[in-house]
Amino acid sequence: MKNILKITLLTLMVFGLIIYVTAPKQELTQHKLSANLQYFPNIIKIVGDKEEISKEDIFITNRRNLLFVSNHDSIAVLKDLNKYHNKDDLNIVLLANISSAPWFIKKWVIPSKLEELNQNSKAFMIYDENGYYIKLLDIKDHSSTHFVVFELLDNGDFIKIYESDVKSGALDGSMSELEIKAFIEDIFAKISK
Repeated sequence: MKNILKITLLTLMVFGLIIYVTAPKQELTQHKLSANLQYFPNIIKIVGDKEEISKEDIFITNRRNLLFVSNHDSIAVLKDLNKYHNKDDLNIVLLANISSAPWFIKKWVIPSKLEELNQNSKAFMIYDENGYYIKLLDIKDHSSTHFVVFELLDNGDFIKIYESDVKSGALDGSMSELEIKAFIEDIFAKISK
């Protein structure tokens, strides 16, 4: 029995050491960029069939572009934005804020879960694996229910126009379809021009 306990403990320590040694290091940037489209990479990693796409194909000129930055629970609700509010003059883009998740979860679990969530959505979902966009947009709240809405101006600047939280546990089904529809309609009532 003692030997089994020793082997188990040793295995856990070795596994922990492997994770610690192989985890990607966070890079610290000394300069502050403004929240402007020019600082977005020309090719952006998105969720779905196409892995990468140009930012000009994501953010469409002559349309109102709204960027919804969402976390775990809020992604489950905001994926239905186009389902309950489909306007031709509006371009909705989702940004999955998953940068605070552990690296092995980002590699193994999150991509397939995001694909599943975004499967029937007509919106592009940007995959922010390393937190670049979150830092650029200066988002501090990474709680699972939180989301922020930005509007892309003609000069390329992103301005925050709305911020809120969804019901806790939305990813696990705590919100009914009627609640989601009412929630989304309320968002658009507050941000409509």
